[in-house]
Amino acid sequence: MTLSSMASNDHSADERFPIIQAGTAACRMYGPSKTTVADIARLLGKSPASLYRIFPSKAEIWNAIVADFYESDLSYALLPAGGLVSAADQIKETMLSHHRLLLQAQQADPQMFCLIVVAASSNWSSYRQYRNRLQGLVGQLIRAGIGTDEFQPTDVRAASCLCASLAVLWDPRFVSATPPNYCETSAQDSFPSRLRPCGDWVGAH
Repeated sequence: MTLSSMASNDHSADERFPIIQAGTAACRMYGPSKTTVADIARLLGKSPASLYRIFPSKAEIWNAIVADFYESDLSYALLPAGGLVSAADQIKETMLSHHRLLLQAQQADPQMFCLIVVAASSNWSSYRQYRNRLQGLVGQLIRAGIGTDEFQPTDVRAASCLCASLAVLWDPRFVSATPPNYCETSAQDSFPSRLRPCGDWVGAH
């Protein structure tokens, strides 16, 4: 299953959301490789043609399902700012929390996890939005650390470089390859003791 591009859709969320919900349910029942638009339409009591009036293609339905899954099941909010929590600690917790959410999905929701691996492997826009959102969170924390002199002034690419260096924690493709005995301690061990996202751009004073 490939996804070359995603066209904008003018239909309202009220029209799209029931299809996304039914598509998620169908994926969990049949798996992403076996689910058809007819399966989704059947759950809604509609015809496949009616779904294509909302989503131009099956690929767009899948992309919307993945985007919703990232928002509803894999979302993470930053810890409240506080003097007792350093920016470095918040970055670490942000990465490890994303990792925990992915491991939970892999174990408790394997069909949907399989779908987000496909999305990452094919670079769907839903995966890119997830990656960009994570980079935005990390960038926000890096800027906060610079503001408190915890970090040295850094290049604007630092957030993306740090995320790339720790992709094993947040990218579903890497998480899918983790062995069954992988645990929280193993994830923490993979985190560097000192944050240096790109060369010497970021480092604790």
